[in-house]
Amino acid sequence: MEKALKVIGLALLYVLAFVVVETLGRFHPYAWTYSAVLAAVVAAWPYFKLCQRYPMPGVAMLCAVLLLMFNFAIGQGHELLALGCFILGFVAEGLRKLFGNYRGRTGVITSYAVMSLIPFSKTCVLWINYDIVKQMIIPNFQNIYYASTGGRLVSLSMLIMMIVITLVLAVITMWILTRNWRPHEQYEIFRA
Repeated sequence: MEKALKVIGLALLYVLAFVVVETLGRFHPYAWTYSAVLAAVVAAWPYFKLCQRYPMPGVAMLCAVLLLMFNFAIGQGHELLALGCFILGFVAEGLRKLFGNYRGRTGVITSYAVMSLIPFSKTCVLWINYDIVKQMIIPNFQNIYYASTGGRLVSLSMLIMMIVITLVLAVITMWILTRNWRPHEQYEIFRA
């Protein structure tokens, strides 16, 4: 039971990393729009520790589901975010299984790169339906957001560039964190 609580605690630290980054969006709309770029660096440590200490199947999906639940709890969840969390969480789990949950660092690096794209499933509404975004934003900030962005935050080329930068930062950050990787021979959570 204690180890299960530690797993959930680290997963909640992963979610907290996104929350801290997204709060910057209160200062300027671009900070919310580009939050995935910074979150790719900030959320890497909790995800790495979670995978290193408890390299069992389901860790990536746990992080994705907790992130989704938190966003719905604060009123910023939507169908695209739910779809992104489940698809990207599932792909991340598949990569960890393909490359090994605990035999090396490749599974953690590739799965984290996929997990770093989850914020785009939240912000993609900016390019699809800006009215949804205006409903999600606290009423006091609606006018500030609209005045700063003119109703259209970024172009499609900026979105693509932002995705590429996020992936590169996620891979580099996780590569640095896993340089001294000490894989466990078995799942620590199942040890007596």
